Amino acid sequence: MKNIILVYLGVFLFCVKSEAQQFKGSIVSGLTLAQIDGDLLSGFNQPGLRGGLHLDSRINDRWSIAMEMAFSQSGSRRQLTDSPGAVIHKIRLNQVEVPVLVQFTEWKFKVGSGLVYQRLVNYSIKDIAGSDVTKFYTFRNNHLSFLAACTVQFNERWGMMLSWSKSINALQTDNPTLKFRSRVIGIQTIIYL
Repeated sequence: MKNIILVYLGVFLFCVKSEAQQFKGSIVSGLTLAQIDGDLLSGFNQPGLRGGLHLDSRINDRWSIAMEMAFSQSGSRRQLTDSPGAVIHKIRLNQVEVPVLVQFTEWKFKVGSGLVYQRLVNYSIKDIAGSDVTKFYTFRNNHLSFLAACTVQFNERWGMMLSWSKSINALQTDNPTLKFRSRVIGIQTIIYL
């Protein structure tokens, strides 16, 4: 994993300095609101942080391919209105994400969709009594999600992105009847280098 990150950073830094200006690098940071389908908890009640590096590769004036490497937090959290049958109080997932998007540009807007590879760094689960029950759940280390995003570029130096993603494969490996799938809404600032 360490070698993959070093290679990505090397390519990223090389491309930022490219004379042809076919590549545009940026730093991204923002917040996520997450929900996990299947845990009997409702709403996007688990906030998290997101930050990393972003690279746009321009194909022509309207089309580009974007790639990121980012740390992201997601999960779910109980609210007073949730089902009394839900035994989980809080799930926190910390992961490294590598989204790849195809984007269409019109004026100051970019609209895109693609896939996100997610590598689970760690996770924690607490029950309604506040006890750590992480050891009773086994989550996959590798996830794949669908991603849709819209970016507004305010000027040449910065913009804001709103994104939505949903897991394609189930998060858990140990329970065939519980099919946890995450959904994440993200808002992030993009600062172009």
